[in-house]
Amino acid sequence: DALLQVVELNMRVEEPGQDNVHHNAFYAEETLLKTELEAMRDCDPLSARHWIVRNTRAVNRSGQLTGYKLVPGSNCLPLAGPEAKFLRRAAFLKHNLWVTQYARGEDFPGGEFPNQNPRAGEGLASWVKQNRSLEEADIVLWYVFGITHVPRPEDWPVMPVEHIGFVLQPHGFFNCSPAVDVPPNACETESKENEAKDNSAA
Repeated sequence: DALLQVVELNMRVEEPGQDNVHHNAFYAEETLLKTELEAMRDCDPLSARHWIVRNTRAVNRSGQLTGYKLVPGSNCLPLAGPEAKFLRRAAFLKHNLWVTQYARGEDFPGGEFPNQNPRAGEGLASWVKQNRSLEEADIVLWYVFGITHVPRPEDWPVMPVEHIGFVLQPHGFFNCSPAVDVPPNACETESKENEAKDNSAA
């Protein structure tokens, strides 16, 4: 079984002083998300917030835990009041990140039938009330992302495209960049060979 943990990283500006004489130093502040209620989080581009899911049983050559970093892309929260009916049915929309301890049957973040269900708060909003531990646990990470679409003339009569997403990056899996030993592409090799021939002919 995987024994995982989730940490949140926020970039902080170093206070002016002996360690920041040029007023441009910053550092990464790391917070371990220990329980399900602690792990109800939102994106924060002002602090370059991101999250890392780590395997607590695997370390790299530097002694760091291996994991994956979730880097948010463009995102937003619902532009609606807290009593909006759709938010009562789909309460998972209230936060960008949720983390739960894995449990059989917890499959649908909005509950099994959110469109026909008059009961509010089923799914993620209900599960996290158990406030289960997320330390060295088999966890499920739920990342919620959406867009705010303000129509423009180019969207009529057919909206062409809207980009949204996120990035998962390996964090600590490799001891150095895995690209340093990638062979040069064929075109580059051929051009260098041709250049060498031209120089010798001259």
